[in-house]
Amino acid sequence: MVANLERAEPLTREDLAEEDTWDLSTVYGSGDEWEGDVALVPAATAAATHHRDRLGESAAGLAAAITSVMALRQLIEKVRVYATLRHHEDMTDGEALSRYERSARLAVDAGEALAFFEPELLALPADRFEALASASDLAPYRHLLDDLARNRPHVRSVEVEEILAQVADVERGAAESFAALDNADLTFDTVRDEAGNEVTLTKGRHALLLRSKDRSVRQAAHEAFMAPYLAHRHTLAALYASSVRGNIFGARVRRHASAREAALFSTNLPVSVYDNLIASVREATPVVGRYLELRRRVLGLDVLRAWDLQVPLSPEPERRYPYRDAVEIVLDGLGPLGEGYAADLRRGFDRRWVDVYETKGKRSGAYSWGAYGAPPVILMNWNGTIGDVFTLAHEAGHAMHSLYADAAQPFHAAQYPIFLAEIASTVNETLLNWHLVGRTRDEDALGRFALLNRFADTYLGTVVRQTMFAEFEARAHQTVEAGNPLTVDGLDALYGDLYAAYSPGVEVDDAIRATWGRIPHFYRAFYVFQYATGLSAAVALAAALRDEGTPAQERYLAFLAAGGSDYPLDTLSRAGVDLRSPEPVRAGLAEFERVIGAMEEIEESGALAS
Repeated sequence: MVANLERAEPLTREDLAEEDTWDLSTVYGSGDEWEGDVALVPAATAAATHHRDRLGESAAGLAAAITSVMALRQLIEKVRVYATLRHHEDMTDGEALSRYERSARLAVDAGEALAFFEPELLALPADRFEALASASDLAPYRHLLDDLARNRPHVRSVEVEEILAQVADVERGAAESFAALDNADLTFDTVRDEAGNEVTLTKGRHALLLRSKDRSVRQAAHEAFMAPYLAHRHTLAALYASSVRGNIFGARVRRHASAREAALFSTNLPVSVYDNLIASVREATPVVGRYLELRRRVLGLDVLRAWDLQVPLSPEPERRYPYRDAVEIVLDGLGPLGEGYAADLRRGFDRRWVDVYETKGKRSGAYSWGAYGAPPVILMNWNGTIGDVFTLAHEAGHAMHSLYADAAQPFHAAQYPIFLAEIASTVNETLLNWHLVGRTRDEDALGRFALLNRFADTYLGTVVRQTMFAEFEARAHQTVEAGNPLTVDGLDALYGDLYAAYSPGVEVDDAIRATWGRIPHFYRAFYVFQYATGLSAAVALAAALRDEGTPAQERYLAFLAAGGSDYPLDTLSRAGVDLRSPEPVRAGLAEFERVIGAMEEIEESGALAS
């Protein structure tokens, strides 16, 4: 099976072979096992709250309290992960939705029960807190306690923290309402593919059809895809505005200057990292314009439209890759990470880490996730494009990061922040691209051009587009923080203006202006900029792996194993990249420009017309 355009209607779960689905029995063997752990939550909660009002009595007592708190959190994580993964298999399945909602309620209740912990500890005199934190009994938790002390100005009283924990249940409403609308309720018209077959449009098929060499197919797919978002734009605006207000509420209650500062503070990132990214990418607008002009010339168009930005530029027919062929390509491409890394990843593929194909009701997109103590899993919606091959490498990077961090770190230190996660994933993409370019024969100009095009499109989408998203989020929140409402027209205008600035030469229409309404990451505020910083750091790390060999490999594997045991900028710095400086972003942009130059040389040689 390669692509899902072979059928008029989408696949269902019943159509899939077992080896093409993820194995969630590594988390729970059955729903009954899940219910068994749900039944353990009250006792685990009681064990954790037993230490309330006694945290400052002794180092041994505090160590026992933290251990019981972490046991509860690990239990909740496992329950939550399994319920969410089952829900994402088919978001129209009522039983799976019920399990998901129960798990969300358990997580909120646990958060409320544990709300006493931080304020009680921080109410201790500073010298008493430091004496406890320095005790040998608490050595495993030293970074956790140091980070808690850093949060002292933003942790409120026990009563306020309990209320904030309850508010979390309300605040998820906007994101979950958007997800239900986006993944379950919105429906798309049928469209015709290149062969003239009428197919029901889905998100996966939309992505595939935008790669069609037939511009009329691309346009029809784009217009049919955007139609329901345009029809629901007032609802989408209300949902997003509600999400933004919730972010600002949380930031203000915790005494942060802005929602953006609150989001970055959680992982000890200075706002300058965010601002340096935007400034550096803005400076590179002429380079972006140069690539888009190359795209316009190669496609032979008078003007670029939104539906012209995904189609590969090579005149060769685009190859389709069966999933298992792609697995071998990915494993070959990650050679610079070492034989041990490749062997561990192969075992994961063989043991059904991946849920491969798009099915009716399945969550769109791709991700890797898992519960501590169980192997990670990967959600895909496989169409067989070269983009899917790179997405598989990307998600494998996340999975291996989790595998190594979980093996090396205790539960409380294993979970790495997103700022680091998007580095591990894009290192894999970068290495795979260089591997494929390197094995392309010199006389195969079209093959080399196609791979260079792939890197350029990835860079455009991951660094340039995500930086535009980051600026959109910052300005949307600033609008509300200044006392102004977010309206449909205002959101359209903001997004349209930014799109024009970041994508010079592409015609901006009503559908583009409304695109903010279909971006699920906007409901996880100030998240997307980390895709851009991640790829920038990944280019530097991949270059070291390629050029230095074993020393860089050892640093990189130590970076993966570190998980969340230290602040992300410090962990990354030990691997050899300092994102406190704008230089890694600028170096990545220089690589983007080098690739564009190589593509221009091939175009000028006339190879694309031969």
